[in-house]
Amino acid sequence: MKMNKTAHRWIGLQNGIFYLLFAAVVGLLGFFGHQFKLQADWTYNNRNSLSQPTQALLQTLDKPLKFIAYIPDNPGLKNQLEGVVSKYQRVKADTSLEFVNPDLEPLRAKQDKIDSAGQLAIHLGERSEVVEETSEQVIANAIQRMSRGGERLVVFLEGHGERNPLATESSGMSKLAESLQRNGFTVQPHNLVRTQSLPQNASAVVIAAPQQDLLPGEVDILKKYVEQGGNLLWLQDPGGLHGLQGLEEQLGLQIHDGTIIDANEALQMLLGINHPAVVPVVDYGKSAIVQKLAGVQTLFPFATLVEPDPAAASKEGGPAWKTDAFLNSLPTSWLESSGVLEGAVTFDEGSNDLQGPLSIGISLTRTLEAATDKPDAPPRQQRVVVVGDSDFMLNSFVGHGANLELATNIFNWLSEDDNLLQVPLIRAPDTQMEMGETLGFVLGSLFLFGLPLGLLMAGLLIWWRRRKR
Repeated sequence: MKMNKTAHRWIGLQNGIFYLLFAAVVGLLGFFGHQFKLQADWTYNNRNSLSQPTQALLQTLDKPLKFIAYIPDNPGLKNQLEGVVSKYQRVKADTSLEFVNPDLEPLRAKQDKIDSAGQLAIHLGERSEVVEETSEQVIANAIQRMSRGGERLVVFLEGHGERNPLATESSGMSKLAESLQRNGFTVQPHNLVRTQSLPQNASAVVIAAPQQDLLPGEVDILKKYVEQGGNLLWLQDPGGLHGLQGLEEQLGLQIHDGTIIDANEALQMLLGINHPAVVPVVDYGKSAIVQKLAGVQTLFPFATLVEPDPAAASKEGGPAWKTDAFLNSLPTSWLESSGVLEGAVTFDEGSNDLQGPLSIGISLTRTLEAATDKPDAPPRQQRVVVVGDSDFMLNSFVGHGANLELATNIFNWLSEDDNLLQVPLIRAPDTQMEMGETLGFVLGSLFLFGLPLGLLMAGLLIWWRRRKR
């Protein structure tokens, strides 16, 4: 190609346009890089990102979140804390971090109830908590407690053989109580004979499957509590109401004596169930309690049928409760009325057995008018939950399926913390190990046979060498 002045001019023009376009592209990249952020966590199990339950919790907050780290001047520790808080800032933009030297500002440390250097004060609106660790579960549980906006007292009745919320044995509810306390509830056993009343500040009262009859005066206290608008959780096992017939009538319910059975052997094998009276639930109602449980199963051992009483609904001036059967057994289940659960249990059409699906749990709501001394107050919704089983909350079963999530949702709903119903249960990461049957067989064979035989062979080899020597 012959070069001349015209060609040189065109080449110079092309180079000029190229540099202008290159500068424009660099400028646009810088602009978009400032305006938009794209981050990806490629670590195993997304260890550098917040879990989905914590993200859901942060999205429910309507107040700024502030972390105040009371630490001495330590650049390395500050960088580490900035990395921890940045995970919360990526989800909730109005999250801030401040460093305070407790030795230089002792009055401020005292205001935040700081006992020693290294503690972290978390502020959410006017509420605050101090934590010792920066793990996600500790921080998330503290945020969840503050998000409730006040004390949540749960009263468990005692004195009639009820389930003990503080007992650590398999028939106790200590695991549930510990989970509730981490989430901001205060669990308190309560004896009506000792106090003759119920706490006015209780978020809910729990009747956990009494085994002895309640006194008529105790039943009257419970009925008055419900009449005045108190929230109630009633867990009733098969075998009789033990004096609570008046409460059953007040709620307009019918609680049966029989036990729900599901003898589907294929289903039992699939879920690892070895008793037909352990009933799985995968069908849920429209209640907000179970909106997030779709697609998961909960297990209810030795449950009974709970349903609205048609006779109560037909009575003039009956209870104006709105009911929702939010826990329903499968169509293969039935209510066994004979009480015999040994051998091959089958449905008997000629008896009082009732074919499924059957309702195990019912939620009741009604609107209460404002008190006469507070006519401008908005109407309040009273909430009651009745479940024909208490075993699903026990230490031996609360960890199965989504039982703990269901129990937590029930208490959140009764305490009127509806925003937390959308937050999955916050668990510590990497606390469960899942393995297939092949891996389990290999590991079992290794530790039961391989390791002992290896030690035996090593011992024989050492003995043989020493004898030969």
